[in-house]
Amino acid sequence: MIGPVSFAAPAILAGLTLLPVLYFLLRATPPAPRRQEFPPLRLLRDIMPSERTPARMPWWLLLLRLLGAALVIIGFAGPQIVPPRLLAGDGPVLLAIDNGWAAAPDFTARIAAARHLVDQVAARRGIVLLATAGNAAGQPPRASGVLGRIGALDALGALHAEPWPADRAADASAVVAARRRIAGLTSVYLADGLAAPGLRRFLAALDPARIITGSPRSIRLLQPPEVSADGALIARLAVVPQPDAVVQPVLAEASSGAALARIAVRIAPGAASGAARFDLPAALASQVTSLALPGAAGPGGVMLLDGATRQIVVGLVSGGTANPEQKLLGSLYYVRRALPPGSVVRTGRIGPLVASGISALILADVPLTPADRSTLDRFIAGGGVVIRFAGPLTAPRPDTLTPDRLLDGVRTLGGALASGRPAPIAAFERGGPLAGLTPPRTATVSRQILADPATLDPATVWARLSDGTPIVLGVRRGRGALVSVLTTANTAWSDWPIAADFPTLIGRLVRLGTGAVPKSGLLRPLRVLNGTGTLGVPGAAARPLAVTDVAHATVSPAHPPGLWGDAQGALALNIGGHVPPLAAAGLPAGVPVTGLDALPRARRFGPPLLAIALALLLTDLLISLLLRGALRWRAALMLLALLGGGHRARAATPVPAGALAPMLAYVRTGDPAIDRISRSGLGAIADLVNQETAAHLGAPRGVTPGVSPINLYPLLYWPITGATPAPDAKACHALDAFMAGGGLLVIDTDGGGSDAAGSGAGFDPGADAALHRATACLAIPPLVRLTARDTLAHTFFLARSFPGRFDGAPVFIAAKGARDADGVSPVVIGSNDWAGAWAVDASGMPVRALLPDTPGQREHAAWFGVNLVMYALTGTYKSDQVQIPAILRRLAQ
Repeated sequence: MIGPVSFAAPAILAGLTLLPVLYFLLRATPPAPRRQEFPPLRLLRDIMPSERTPARMPWWLLLLRLLGAALVIIGFAGPQIVPPRLLAGDGPVLLAIDNGWAAAPDFTARIAAARHLVDQVAARRGIVLLATAGNAAGQPPRASGVLGRIGALDALGALHAEPWPADRAADASAVVAARRRIAGLTSVYLADGLAAPGLRRFLAALDPARIITGSPRSIRLLQPPEVSADGALIARLAVVPQPDAVVQPVLAEASSGAALARIAVRIAPGAASGAARFDLPAALASQVTSLALPGAAGPGGVMLLDGATRQIVVGLVSGGTANPEQKLLGSLYYVRRALPPGSVVRTGRIGPLVASGISALILADVPLTPADRSTLDRFIAGGGVVIRFAGPLTAPRPDTLTPDRLLDGVRTLGGALASGRPAPIAAFERGGPLAGLTPPRTATVSRQILADPATLDPATVWARLSDGTPIVLGVRRGRGALVSVLTTANTAWSDWPIAADFPTLIGRLVRLGTGAVPKSGLLRPLRVLNGTGTLGVPGAAARPLAVTDVAHATVSPAHPPGLWGDAQGALALNIGGHVPPLAAAGLPAGVPVTGLDALPRARRFGPPLLAIALALLLTDLLISLLLRGALRWRAALMLLALLGGGHRARAATPVPAGALAPMLAYVRTGDPAIDRISRSGLGAIADLVNQETAAHLGAPRGVTPGVSPINLYPLLYWPITGATPAPDAKACHALDAFMAGGGLLVIDTDGGGSDAAGSGAGFDPGADAALHRATACLAIPPLVRLTARDTLAHTFFLARSFPGRFDGAPVFIAAKGARDADGVSPVVIGSNDWAGAWAVDASGMPVRALLPDTPGQREHAAWFGVNLVMYALTGTYKSDQVQIPAILRRLAQ
């Protein structure tokens, strides 16, 4: 419904009374006389001038100027159509605003609606504000005094969402107290739309004249995840039941905030929750610290996983009677020094160590009793890691607490009475938790325990010797893991413990579980979630929480959601699982309800009128210059075209940016997340190229081969995933023409299947088939493996490896005979997810975590990206430098 026209500053309209005065002034003032030169010869020819100078201004020019002046006066007066008032009557207005966790997703719109209401009623009635959630200082909800417009707007600007529910009992008491203090209150309620205990009592006390609410269907709440039997993480999402299906992306994030994986949770129509499974390699799954919903979902869209954030507490047990800490010889000497920095190390017997809350237990040649095996079974199922090293005490009769069945006795490699020689460690098994680690180059094994080949499950083999014999067995059980290293923890049977890579192996193994768990006592808040869903410092109201109370605690200012811990570790207290099930609130009948996006807004016409007045004044200026002879008609028409139609012409016929400046491009996949990573990654590389080289690249652009022109770009990045379809005939023809015309096509996959090479094995099982499917129609030349001796490896930076988000997979380029006349390969194919390593967010922080995240991996990935760009821009000029000595010798002859 549209109300009457009003003016924001009606006093300015008095300026319209000056228009008659302006009329007489303009009419009485003729235009400036035209200046004319009179040389002697032209004096006779032009004695009778053909043009006359008018005595008065033309009527149409006078009307144009008067109209422009009137529009300026009316525009500054602020004409507007004001909608009908939301509230009738007199007296102060009590504005109750839900600012609990459920209001966080649309809190900006909620504050905008409150400001709109304040603008309408504050000047004549006054505002009393009530935020329904207690603050971080522990103060319960309390209504303010009567505020004017400025005071109410300032209070709204200081208001923010809180990471706990509204306190309905305290809200009702605050409303009752406000009505006692202030007579004649009319209330308006900005509701979150969720049902809650005590809501009916609060609404009865409030007795709202109008309710403004957002849609509860937009509220999403992550529930505590589950862990499958094989250790996979299952995300669970709750929504308000609705008739339509819900598809909600969920991210698995590392402690740095980088997204490790993305899945979609699908909820059927009418259902209240859904679940989806993260299929991650074990090495990547151990880095997940939280689940999150993309976008501004608030604290309800964050699920902290305490296991990955707990301090690593390792127990060490030795089976020998000699000193296990003896320098260079003790069974625990090398293991203790290989533990990750900052680890808490405890020694003792198995039972007391497990009861003390350790996260991993390393047993160096320790025979187990039945009671020990039972204790360790429960420890592993609850999230602990048991790492067993072999030795002379356990080799004669191995027990049953092993990933696979072991044979009695010791296998000896090398020596006077044994055949062969000590065997080195071969590559770690693809798809296992140790995938991506570099095998030690000099370490060998001289004695080991053998796994029974008759019953051996290949899935339990995590590492082998060069002859194929298993040397590390492992299996996930419940939330934990059991690992058997089939040689000793000291140098008695192997020199692996003194290898430089041994600490990397131990660090990877002890992080397989969920970490140390506080067993008893009080926990203090370490880091807590705020109303936007980010971790920060706890407020003054936060109080210690008993470990036994975490499971059934209610999030509140005293116990905010976040990480709670002590010296042993930390536990996560999340909103999901600690608030009532989501349901739409039952609002009282007979009360008008308005949506946040349906509030009537005033329509203001001042700016358009001022723009029209400016255009009229510019037109008047051009006409005046024409009448004075200072401007030609052709120049005036060109100026009018530029002012009036230049923007429209540019919008209708855009000039391809690639034709004006070098520009990188990527193939659009249709998946916004993948396209965003490609755009961010190429943008980061373009910035690095601009900083480090003389090239100046523009922002990257997404293209669709066969639809968009791609021959303008020197480099085209094509990310392929398991969902990538085969390109059509037009796209294939365009890509072939791009490669034949000198462009560099970079094809990259997001890891591969479990049998793929490199640390990305198992991350995208369908990527290999999708790569063959997508390139089947292309004229791909014969390929060879890229080495450090190829020009691409030293186009700008000297690169010895070519990692991306993953490392270890080979990179392929065209064979020398299949390259163009300049010696440049038309295609580069890899499976290391280069864009994932290059991509950064708005603050410059990496978007995706690396695997295995070796020192310098991201830097080397950036170097390779710069080399790709310079290779595409300059060709093989670096290779020509190799021929300079021969050329000089020939010139000397």
